[in-house]
Amino acid sequence: MLSDADYMRMAIDAAMAGVEHGEAPFGACIVREGKILACTSNRVWTELDITAHAETAALRKACREANAVDLNGSSIYSTCEPCPMCFASCHWAKISKIHYGSSIQDALDLGFSELTISNRQMKELGGSPVQIYPGLLREDCLKIFRHWKQHPRAGRVY
Repeated sequence: MLSDADYMRMAIDAAMAGVEHGEAPFGACIVREGKILACTSNRVWTELDITAHAETAALRKACREANAVDLNGSSIYSTCEPCPMCFASCHWAKISKIHYGSSIQDALDLGFSELTISNRQMKELGGSPVQIYPGLLREDCLKIFRHWKQHPRAGRVY
């Protein structure tokens, strides 16, 4: 069975591939009982859909793969702390665990228009049962941001 770090590395690889295709530097992987349900990058620019963050793109794929909207027992591995929209989507999909690398503040520092409401605040204010595990391979996730800033297509933030 693969480790949490292995799944995060898959999300990192997806994010790097997304950057190479002109996407913002975010990736997410959803796993349930050792099975990868989805692993993808941000899709905002590809789909011209402001809601197509890596987490929501992964949730859409995972729901189709599971043939259900209830992903209870699943874990999501996100290269960055999910924004409030993505956290709420994880909650509604009944994701059991959120593992993330870099923080909302890291994305904000790069110019992304992040709402500064952390996952811990969302969990507390909303009474969500989701378990949150921050900082998984944070330095590796920050490398995606640095790579993106050097990429010819960098600079597209939302």
